[in-house]
Amino acid sequence: MNISKLIVSFIVSTSLFTEVLSAQMVSTEASFEHAKSVSSKEKLHQIISREDVKKEFEQMGVDSKVIQARVASMTDSEASQIAYKIDTLPAGGDAGASLVGAIVFIFIVLLITDIIGVTKVFNFTKPITNR
Repeated sequence: MNISKLIVSFIVSTSLFTEVLSAQMVSTEASFEHAKSVSSKEKLHQIISREDVKKEFEQMGVDSKVIQARVASMTDSEASQIAYKIDTLPAGGDAGASLVGAIVFIFIVLLITDIIGVTKVFNFTKPITNR
Protein backbone atom coordinates (compact mmCIF):
# COMPACT_ATOMS: atom_id res chain seq x y z
CA MET A 1 0.00 0.00 0.00
CA ASN A 2 2.84 2.43 0.84
CA ILE A 3 4.62 1.79 -2.45
CA SER A 4 1.48 2.64 -4.41
CA LYS A 5 1.14 5.90 -2.48
CA LEU A 6 4.75 6.73 -3.24
CA ILE A 7 4.21 6.03 -6.93
CA VAL A 8 1.07 8.16 -7.00
CA SER A 9 2.82 11.05 -5.26
CA PHE A 10 5.73 10.81 -7.69
CA ILE A 11 3.42 10.84 -10.71
CA VAL A 12 1.42 13.78 -9.35
CA SER A 13 4.55 15.80 -8.54
CA THR A 14 6.12 15.23 -11.95
CA SER A 15 2.91 15.89 -13.86
CA LEU A 16 2.58 19.32 -12.25
CA PHE A 17 5.70 20.57 -14.00
CA THR A 18 5.49 19.01 -17.46
CA GLU A 19 5.00 21.03 -20.62
CA VAL A 20 3.04 20.18 -23.73
CA LEU A 21 5.06 20.03 -26.93
CA SER A 22 3.70 20.31 -30.42
CA ALA A 23 5.21 19.85 -33.85
CA GLN A 24 4.20 21.54 -37.07
CA MET A 25 5.25 21.47 -40.68
CA VAL A 26 7.57 24.33 -41.65
CA SER A 27 7.34 25.88 -45.08
CA THR A 28 10.42 26.64 -47.13
CA GLU A 29 9.74 30.36 -47.00
CA ALA A 30 9.48 30.32 -43.22
CA SER A 31 12.76 28.47 -42.86
CA PHE A 32 14.53 30.95 -45.14
CA GLU A 33 13.07 33.91 -43.24
CA HIS A 34 14.37 32.41 -40.02
CA ALA A 35 17.82 31.98 -41.56
CA LYS A 36 18.04 35.67 -42.39
CA SER A 37 19.54 37.51 -39.50
CA VAL A 38 20.85 40.95 -38.79
CA SER A 39 24.52 41.51 -38.12
CA SER A 40 25.73 41.68 -34.55
CA LYS A 41 26.45 45.40 -34.77
CA GLU A 42 22.96 46.10 -36.09
CA LYS A 43 21.51 44.04 -33.28
CA LEU A 44 23.52 45.99 -30.69
CA HIS A 45 22.41 49.28 -32.28
CA GLN A 46 18.79 48.12 -32.04
CA ILE A 47 19.24 47.25 -28.38
CA ILE A 48 20.91 50.52 -27.38
CA SER A 49 18.32 52.55 -29.29
CA ARG A 50 15.47 51.24 -27.11
CA GLU A 51 14.03 53.79 -24.69
CA ASP A 52 14.35 51.63 -21.58
CA VAL A 53 18.01 50.94 -22.33
CA LYS A 54 18.69 54.64 -22.95
CA LYS A 55 17.03 55.50 -19.64
CA GLU A 56 19.21 52.98 -17.77
CA PHE A 57 22.36 54.39 -19.37
CA GLU A 58 21.30 57.92 -18.46
CA GLN A 59 20.82 56.84 -14.84
CA MET A 60 24.35 55.46 -14.91
CA GLY A 61 25.64 58.75 -16.30
CA VAL A 62 26.57 57.43 -19.75
CA ASP A 63 25.72 59.38 -22.91
CA SER A 64 23.97 57.38 -25.63
CA LYS A 65 26.16 58.95 -28.35
CA VAL A 66 29.27 57.60 -26.65
CA ILE A 67 27.74 54.13 -26.58
CA GLN A 68 26.82 54.30 -30.26
CA ALA A 69 30.37 55.39 -31.12
CA ARG A 70 31.83 52.50 -29.14
CA VAL A 71 29.55 49.96 -30.81
CA ALA A 72 30.53 51.37 -34.21
CA SER A 73 34.23 51.01 -33.37
CA MET A 74 33.89 47.33 -32.30
CA THR A 75 35.21 44.55 -34.45
CA ASP A 76 32.76 41.98 -35.77
CA SER A 77 34.00 39.32 -33.36
CA GLU A 78 33.59 41.64 -30.35
CA ALA A 79 30.09 42.59 -31.42
CA SER A 80 29.12 38.96 -31.99
CA GLN A 81 30.45 37.99 -28.54
CA ILE A 82 28.38 40.69 -26.84
CA ALA A 83 25.29 39.86 -28.92
CA TYR A 84 25.70 36.19 -28.00
CA LYS A 85 25.95 37.04 -24.30
CA ILE A 86 22.81 39.16 -24.54
CA ASP A 87 20.95 36.33 -26.30
CA THR A 88 21.97 33.71 -23.74
CA LEU A 89 21.18 35.72 -20.61
CA PRO A 90 18.00 34.71 -18.80
CA ALA A 91 15.19 37.16 -19.45
CA GLY A 92 14.56 39.14 -16.28
CA GLY A 93 15.77 36.42 -13.97
CA ASP A 94 18.68 35.17 -12.01
CA ALA A 95 19.79 32.07 -10.18
CA GLY A 96 17.88 33.12 -7.07
CA ALA A 97 14.55 32.55 -8.80
CA SER A 98 15.61 29.03 -9.79
CA LEU A 99 16.63 28.30 -6.22
CA VAL A 100 13.30 29.53 -4.86
CA GLY A 101 11.48 27.41 -7.45
CA ALA A 102 13.44 24.32 -6.44
CA ILE A 103 12.70 24.93 -2.74
CA VAL A 104 8.98 25.36 -3.44
CA PHE A 105 8.97 22.17 -5.51
CA ILE A 106 10.65 20.18 -2.72
CA PHE A 107 8.22 21.63 -0.16
CA ILE A 108 5.23 20.60 -2.27
CA VAL A 109 6.57 17.08 -2.79
CA LEU A 110 7.21 16.66 0.95
CA LEU A 111 3.79 18.09 1.77
CA ILE A 112 2.06 15.65 -0.60
CA THR A 113 3.99 12.70 0.78
CA ASP A 114 3.11 13.80 4.32
CA ILE A 115 -0.58 14.03 3.49
CA ILE A 116 -0.50 10.64 1.78
CA GLY A 117 1.24 9.19 4.82
CA VAL A 118 4.53 8.12 3.26
CA THR A 119 6.68 10.52 5.31
CA LYS A 120 6.28 12.58 8.46
CA VAL A 121 8.25 15.80 7.94
CA PHE A 122 5.77 18.49 8.91
CA ASN A 123 3.88 18.53 12.22
CA PHE A 124 0.92 20.48 10.84
CA THR A 125 -0.20 17.74 8.41
CA LYS A 126 -2.42 14.80 9.15
CA PRO A 127 -2.12 11.70 6.96
CA ILE A 128 -5.21 10.56 5.12
CA THR A 129 -4.68 6.93 6.15
CA ASN A 130 -6.35 5.47 9.26
CA ARG A 131 -3.44 4.12 11.26
